[in-house]
Amino acid sequence: MTTILSRDSALWRRPQTTPLALNLVVATYLMVVSNGGFWAAASTLFKGAPLDVIGIGLAVWSVTFFTLSLVSLPWLHRPFLAVLILVAAGAAYYQKTLGVLIDRDMIRNIMETTVTESKHLITADYLRHMALTGVLPAVLLFWPRVKWPPLRHLVWRWPTSIVAGFALTVAFLMTDFKAYSAVIREHKEMMGAYQPGATIAALFKYGKDQMRGAQVAAKPLGTDAKKGPHLSAADKPALLILFVGETARAQNFGLNDYARDTTPELRKRDVINFSQASSCGTSTAVSVPCMFSPFARDDYSRPKYLGSENLLDVLAHAGVKADWWDNNTGDQQVAARTGWQRVDAKFDPASCAEGECTDDAFFKVIDTTIKGMTEDTVLVLHMIGSHGPAYYLRYPKAAAVFTPDCRTAQFSDCTPEEIVNAYDNSILQTDRVVAHAIDMAEAAPNVLPAVLFMSDHGESLGEGGLYLHAAPAFMAPEVQTRVPFVLWLSERFAGAMGIDKACLAAKGADAVSHDNLFHSVLGLMDIQTGVRSDDLDLVASCRKTEAM
Repeated sequence: MTTILSRDSALWRRPQTTPLALNLVVATYLMVVSNGGFWAAASTLFKGAPLDVIGIGLAVWSVTFFTLSLVSLPWLHRPFLAVLILVAAGAAYYQKTLGVLIDRDMIRNIMETTVTESKHLITADYLRHMALTGVLPAVLLFWPRVKWPPLRHLVWRWPTSIVAGFALTVAFLMTDFKAYSAVIREHKEMMGAYQPGATIAALFKYGKDQMRGAQVAAKPLGTDAKKGPHLSAADKPALLILFVGETARAQNFGLNDYARDTTPELRKRDVINFSQASSCGTSTAVSVPCMFSPFARDDYSRPKYLGSENLLDVLAHAGVKADWWDNNTGDQQVAARTGWQRVDAKFDPASCAEGECTDDAFFKVIDTTIKGMTEDTVLVLHMIGSHGPAYYLRYPKAAAVFTPDCRTAQFSDCTPEEIVNAYDNSILQTDRVVAHAIDMAEAAPNVLPAVLFMSDHGESLGEGGLYLHAAPAFMAPEVQTRVPFVLWLSERFAGAMGIDKACLAAKGADAVSHDNLFHSVLGLMDIQTGVRSDDLDLVASCRKTEAM
């Protein structure tokens, strides 16, 4: 006999729950499923003290419950919980696979990246993870019926649950407040791994920065800038090609004594290599603005940067043309007042045949600039360089020297050796591009050429479980903060500008940083202005003083 189930049968009947019960379940789910990074950090920091691990875990669970209680109102409750589950699932995936923490600067990177770059992070593994730990539980939230109390009870139950969550947090922290406060204060990586709390805090900080930045007007900088006697007396226009490298780390740069010669072409040119250079930040969104700002790393902040003109403006005040061409995520507002352009497939189809442009596309920019030059120029070329995780797209497949190379953005599908091979091939590509630019400039009889290459930040290739970059400053490893810095001066340029190349070369082992770029570019171009610091200008002490 066949039994036909009605819609009112137990099989179809939706379960019923309360807002409080739903908050308890979701808070527990988030702590168990999406906080592997937090538990790993807590277990390490409180090693040998399991009760402290339990105590801090319960305190953070209480913070989660408190957060969920804040939105325990009809029509708002479940949608907000669903969003938190999705956010926590996404952040947990990248913490687990790449070792990254989600902070304000990471949010800025996410907001400012291109669709092309973003798609490399949306892998099959990521989609599976999100489906199982994000989408499915978020959908299941809407299956049970939530029984809301009458309004007369809601007005006191809602604040009571909020107070209870806060009180529980305090109570658990007080079980060993001295230990907990010390660890939270000194080891930010633990709470930086807490999801969704860390991501929510980062979003608020990013939003605050954006609102503050929108209200800031850039104050004039270096309006007294003028061409010095060397540049003024030059018989040809000076051309400084300034490569802003992407994600090149000093440790894998052949000129810095890396075991592999990843810079064979630059080694053949008469370049000056600064082997001890460090970056301002660990991401493009921080380092590139900092490089072009007048502020030193210890004094830099985004509001200060937005509130001031920068290197390109000072050059413009001095009558030097400043051109920015981009093959990355944009100018980061460095060229907001001088303008910038992007290379793409329409600009150079051959270099963009694989769907993304390699830095070979800049050759057409250089050639066009040289042929049409009638005035002193600084040509800024913002490279795609070694941007990951799709390192294999940064160089032509036929140009791969180190094989087998990782040919996917999903690192778990590659061995550590394959990942390093792909990365080193991308450094080889940068070497070829910069070297060819030197050759093009050297062969141009109508200009006085110089070429400068400096990377914005480094890259982690699995050391300590970290991949890519953008690690918070408090935990950034040296592989993300040491960068290549190379300078080539033609004899024509050095002679006209009165620069002693041997003197500059002698500084190759000195500790330098992004702090030097602003002032050294002004020094190279012989720009006189009160905002240029002789102490930070690497050229100042190497300029010949004989009468012209």
